[in-house]
Amino acid sequence: MAALLLYIVALGVSAIVLLLVAITGFGATSLEYRILSGFGALASAAYAIYLAFQFQGGSYSFFYGALLLPVYAGYKLYTGFRRRELDRADRRAAKAGRKAADEWRSARRW
Repeated sequence: MAALLLYIVALGVSAIVLLLVAITGFGATSLEYRILSGFGALASAAYAIYLAFQFQGGSYSFFYGALLLPVYAGYKLYTGFRRRELDRADRRAAKAGRKAADEWRSARRW
């Protein structure tokens, strides 16, 4: 019974993390990945709700990916946030470079 409870919690965490990836888009390489993340979140949440409230006993399907998916999706979110910060730093550096070049050009004019 403890394994079933752990599995339900893992499915719930998977659903939350995948939903965050689908909504925010951070770490998502494409629109298709965001859509698949949304479907994965819905499927994980639906199966967790079924196991928590409708399951009466017997056998159930155990997907090992549900235990690893939150780790992978969290990693994708982290890399997405990191990439966003690096892009911002690149834009700031480019803006500062353009400003310095404009100042240099304006000082060199006769």
